[in-house]
Amino acid sequence: MTTLRHQDLNFGSIKEVDGSSIILHANFLERECGGIKLCAEVGAYVNCGGAHGDTICNISKVQISEVEKTIRTDNGLEIVREERKIVTLSILGSATHGKFRRGTKRLPTINCEAYFLSSDQLNCLIGIDLREDKEHFCVTDDSDDDQTYLNLDKLMGRHVAILGTTGSGKSCTVASIMQSILLSYDCPRILFFDIHDEYPSAFGYNENTPSALFKEKTNSIPWSKFSLPYWFLDLEEFFGVYNLEPGSNQKAIIKRLITKLKEDEAKSEGLLNIVVSADTPVYFNVDALVDELENEKNSQTNTTNKKPYESLLLKLQAVRQDTRYSFLHREIDSKLSIVDYFKFILGLDESESYLNILDLSGLPTEVRAVCVGVISRLCFDFKYWDLDPENIPLNLVLEEAHAYIPEEKDSKYNISKERVERIAKEGRKYGIGLTVVTQRPSNVSTTVLSQCGTYISLRLTNDLDQNKIKRLLPDTLESQVDFLPSLRDGEAFVSGDSINLPRKVQFKVPNPMPRSNDVRYHKSWKLGKPDSYSLKALVESWHKQDKSE
Repeated sequence: MTTLRHQDLNFGSIKEVDGSSIILHANFLERECGGIKLCAEVGAYVNCGGAHGDTICNISKVQISEVEKTIRTDNGLEIVREERKIVTLSILGSATHGKFRRGTKRLPTINCEAYFLSSDQLNCLIGIDLREDKEHFCVTDDSDDDQTYLNLDKLMGRHVAILGTTGSGKSCTVASIMQSILLSYDCPRILFFDIHDEYPSAFGYNENTPSALFKEKTNSIPWSKFSLPYWFLDLEEFFGVYNLEPGSNQKAIIKRLITKLKEDEAKSEGLLNIVVSADTPVYFNVDALVDELENEKNSQTNTTNKKPYESLLLKLQAVRQDTRYSFLHREIDSKLSIVDYFKFILGLDESESYLNILDLSGLPTEVRAVCVGVISRLCFDFKYWDLDPENIPLNLVLEEAHAYIPEEKDSKYNISKERVERIAKEGRKYGIGLTVVTQRPSNVSTTVLSQCGTYISLRLTNDLDQNKIKRLLPDTLESQVDFLPSLRDGEAFVSGDSINLPRKVQFKVPNPMPRSNDVRYHKSWKLGKPDSYSLKALVESWHKQDKSE
């Protein structure tokens, strides 16, 4: 077993201890062992080893202060100034039988020695043997001196938050992690909510950077083929999508008629022994619903009684005829079943796909939150009714999460927040996890973020966002938030259940890249528009609401 107290790496002794931090006076700020130089820098790992055992810490602050000392010389007493090297440590855990464990039973004592920890010692502490350990996968480049491994079970099963301001490399980090998973595991199951249609190119859907290896495992569902049949909506979601007012009269009318239509359909299809309600995912014809409402309205003799029907008809017909909502009615002729829908969005047909990307870029802004909530709820129900959660563990990637699960209280986000928050709180036991991706963590539901077991924090410059992260991280890691504004592109501070030791990680560059690169103004403004540019084609795509051409 590699010793954690190498004398060549001894650099100081402890002078102050409290519940979460340690202050030591350093004799050296640099030490060298085996040709490798280790420095007292923020984020470096240290072992405080003494009679109490081994306490693993990392450096949160380094400073030099001047103190005055009175010394006796041949000329009498003289006051001299002396530099004192002061290093502040944050306690992470302890080493038990040579392996890292969170928390510590006994704190170090005064004058206990402190030792730098080398990469070999850290790897020994983490104790990952990739020949036997299939839970971990590597997220750093092969040439990186400091290889970092994440525990897949804890990363996906206990939810993960990927946070970073725009331009910090957030999209590349997400793509890098997903590529690493696809390379490390044969049969993952991931559903990607892609708000800006930027991720298909990272998985082989780009003629300029093709990748057969990723493409054969991935199903990219373009906006032109995306559907969310209205008959899968529960009653609350139906009112949200069709902009209906959930007044007592209207809700009762719609509930009664939809239930009747679904019961009739179930009988005609021979679906016996099922419990049919307005929430059951069974087909019904929305045009038949309109006809039923029209007939009931005409049967009313009182103008006041006709009013709820008129309002319902107006809104139902408006959405039915609105081309922006065509995704609700695309499968109306096929009467798509819930079985076939799950095959479609989760890649469960014979030619299985393991990363399924939903292009939601064409969704109307006012209905995007509801649609994300509906699909999340369907996926939760899918896992809830699966008797064995290990059959098909599922992870949902929520890109731009602040756009549909915000912290603010607004009725238009109620459905998406309630559905996603339920997964955050209960999903672990049913085998469904969340990957929450956002550039504004201060605007995202605290309920969701607080349930995340792993935080991957890229560069964050906004103080509100930094404070939100500081409140979510353990007290011992609060000081680490201070260096988030200075992180490089693609570099993140990773902490939580999936990583043995919290650390800064430079994620490997994804290959291929997502379509999220900064626009090269200098090139375009120097050379002008390309010869193939067509304003007519642009407007045609605009009219069709289709960016695939």
